[in-house]
Amino acid sequence: MGAFIAKMLLPTVSSLVFLPTASVAAKRGFHMEAMVYFFTMFFTAVYHACDGPGLSILCFMRYDILEYFSVYATALSMWVTLIALGDFDEPQRSTMTMFGVLTIAVRIYQDRWGYGIYSGPIGSAVFIITVKWLQKMKQLKAVYPEKTVYTQQVGPGCCFGALALMLRFYFEEWDYAYVHSFYHLSLAVAFVLLLPKKNRYAGTGQNAAKLSCFTLCCCTMSPGTSKEKKDKPKKKSSRTVWTVPTEKLWTRGCSTPTLPLYNPPPSTPVKGTSISKLKEMNGWK
Repeated sequence: MGAFIAKMLLPTVSSLVFLPTASVAAKRGFHMEAMVYFFTMFFTAVYHACDGPGLSILCFMRYDILEYFSVYATALSMWVTLIALGDFDEPQRSTMTMFGVLTIAVRIYQDRWGYGIYSGPIGSAVFIITVKWLQKMKQLKAVYPEKTVYTQQVGPGCCFGALALMLRFYFEEWDYAYVHSFYHLSLAVAFVLLLPKKNRYAGTGQNAAKLSCFTLCCCTMSPGTSKEKKDKPKKKSSRTVWTVPTEKLWTRGCSTPTLPLYNPPPSTPVKGTSISKLKEMNGWK
């Protein structure tokens, strides 16, 4: 009985392999792809948990909705991975990513189990990447990208991706629990291999963008800034509300001779001082 329950829970547990994939993507600077992988892991795990024994409490949505998002997230993960592999410039990259998000949603809503749910995004992305790389080869008159990309990323990644699709569509009838679990594992390995080693739009060094809870809540600074960068302290003005200006404001910018300041006469006459002396002291005539 215990072996049967473990076998039924195997597809749910194997869905968690997309979590390390999301971690690797975030470490390489592909934060959008990391969120898509996490989205895939979440809905795939919950969808399979609803099929498992004793886990129906996790079905917080209708079963058909979980099924839809599980298939949709998997197809979307394939699309964003291949677009990242193509290393497109902006705005082509964001445009093609959004194009895939919209078209895949419509296609899977129409049919969730046909071959076209995965062959459509994969075929379109491969065609776009091939055209782009051939144009680069024509301009550079050399192999583009480097040979190591083909031998270390494209080749092994395509092999694991093809293995995952064969397990998904041709061998699940043998033993669904084990075959589908190996399908999850092969697909996650394919994503890690096909994803480039570094996202050139993520910045480097102190300016590198980092994915965290504060980033998701829009509470961090942009990648172009850093906490260590501080503005130079501004020179404090010597004039404050507590200081008296030494320059007379009404004489500023005036080249003509100014009138003498009026000094009121003392309230009590000073002894030994004549009236003519007082007039002379105050500038009177």
